[in-house]
Amino acid sequence: MQLHDTLARFSDIIRFYEVVQYEVAGLHARLKLKVVFIDGTELSVRESVLDGQRRKYAFHWQAGTGDFIARWDNAAHWPGVETFPHHKHVGRVGQVVASEATTLEEVPRDPHEYETVSTAGRTALQSVRSTP
Repeated sequence: MQLHDTLARFSDIIRFYEVVQYEVAGLHARLKLKVVFIDGTELSVRESVLDGQRRKYAFHWQAGTGDFIARWDNAAHWPGVETFPHHKHVGRVGQVVASEATTLEEVPRDPHEYETVSTAGRTALQSVRSTP
């Protein structure tokens, strides 16, 4: 799915988004995106394609206060995780769990098995889960 289509699909819970960086040079591409949800939580998106095939990503979700909620990424530093190198950081203590969500479209549908750090975060979870 194209980026515009993904953002349009979740437009009912997105207040605004900003493309911070978009670069394409030969077989390399880089995207940085900031998404602010209607409840004030923010999702920072970083995606890179190297040599036209290797993909690196990180989706960092935080409350409007800056408090950490979750981060999905594929940095290869948790080899014991079932979905290695894909994983999710959750909670205030930095717990790392398996995650099959690897794209911006999949992140809102990823099951959240943790408590959020604010009422605003909880609202976002409920809104995202109810999206078809």
